[in-house]
Amino acid sequence: MKTFYKYVYIFLICCVVGFAVETLWCLLKNGYIESRKSLVYGPLSVAYGMGGVLLTAALSKFRDSSLWKVFLVSFVVGTIAEYICSLGQEIVFGSVAWDYSHLPLNINGRVCLLYSLFWGILGITWVKLIMPLTDKLIAFIPMKLNGILVWAFIAFFIFDAGLSAVAALRWNERKEGLEPSNRMEVFLDKHFPDDRMKSIYANSRDVDEIERK
Repeated sequence: MKTFYKYVYIFLICCVVGFAVETLWCLLKNGYIESRKSLVYGPLSVAYGMGGVLLTAALSKFRDSSLWKVFLVSFVVGTIAEYICSLGQEIVFGSVAWDYSHLPLNINGRVCLLYSLFWGILGITWVKLIMPLTDKLIAFIPMKLNGILVWAFIAFFIFDAGLSAVAALRWNERKEGLEPSNRMEVFLDKHFPDDRMKSIYANSRDVDEIERK
């Protein structure tokens, strides 16, 4: 159970940190704040959460390994995770949140060498610095409190993810000119109209807008 709690905490921390980093990067790069979250409510970037969990699982046995081994494992795991997240978003929602088609050595615009190298560097930082600190932080939290916090987050995440999915699907239906056919769709049209969805997923683009190389 401790291991399960640990991975939930890592997922949560990475989701929040990823959201903060992406938002800050947008501010520094473009000069304005723009939403970079994956879900309609919580400040969560799910791709970073998945990446943190996968890196932790993959690198747990490499804590004492040489830097080049950690880099190589992180390079491969991070690249696969990024590709899967991009493909999953495109299949489910018909959109993508990033596109590397303009960068050299990319695969379908979903991953590229530059960001795979970043994953490798992040893996080294993760296993040598962040993982030990995370283990110490989690160890300070009483086990009973751990259970409350973890299951409360899981319940919230399931609700947020489910609502985000149906809101995004309804958004796509509105783009096709489909009128609401039930109370749920009326609710979504009222509380998650196009303007709000565009604000939440400001960095998301329809697949039709992107020319894959």
